[in-house]
Amino acid sequence: MRMREGKRLWSSVREELAQRIASGEMPPGYQLPPEPELATGLGVSRATLREALRSLEEDGFLTRTRGAGTFVTHRPRLRNNLDVNFGVTDAIRAAGMEPGSEANRVVERPASPEVARRLAVPTGAPIVAVERVRTADRRPVVYSQDMMPRAVVGDRSDLLEGLLGRSIYEYLERDRGIVVHHGVASFRPIKADRTVAGALRVIKGALLLYIRQVDYDHQGRPVLLSNEYHLADAFEFTVVRRGPGKRFG
Repeated sequence: MRMREGKRLWSSVREELAQRIASGEMPPGYQLPPEPELATGLGVSRATLREALRSLEEDGFLTRTRGAGTFVTHRPRLRNNLDVNFGVTDAIRAAGMEPGSEANRVVERPASPEVARRLAVPTGAPIVAVERVRTADRRPVVYSQDMMPRAVVGDRSDLLEGLLGRSIYEYLERDRGIVVHHGVASFRPIKADRTVAGALRVIKGALLLYIRQVDYDHQGRPVLLSNEYHLADAFEFTVVRRGPGKRFG
């Protein structure tokens, strides 16, 4: 019980400091007060404060230099654990920033042979594609194309409104009653073409991380095909790698 209470306490301290950073009260380059002074001002122990600072540093909000102090970074990275399937919206929220989107559009078109194969529909079958520029605190960080079979979407007219400020996983579960069970993703570096560069406000040829993922429901049916173009300097991806176990025993 005491451990859970301790976690809630440093989490609340972390949230308060993250809000100060997001509001501009602690702008990029700002040096935090010494730990004793900051802990007293927040009404917590130095041990609790250190846990909150460690968490903010891991998420890229702070940088700590021995002998110099703790500073607010100019551009925090968004962390994403690759063994957990969650969307861009959740990654941005987890980093303490406000998710948003711009240049949104919904188009309906016939499935190309590749898209049809990945979504297990006939070539030429109608699919609905949602194209969005995902933002973190109004900064473009991802250009995404989410494609679903027409039968999954239902009424396309309210799709865009239903997705504003929300994860597509949240939309599928709450609005369509479809729970994503798992996804299979592939990753590769890619250079931004003219369209993607314009959407993300970077130069043509800028290095991006491209992620293609197919998501499946509990029956193993593909319900979503996503193409995501991530700014290389905006995200930090982690993966849990298991040991060899008894393989060499």
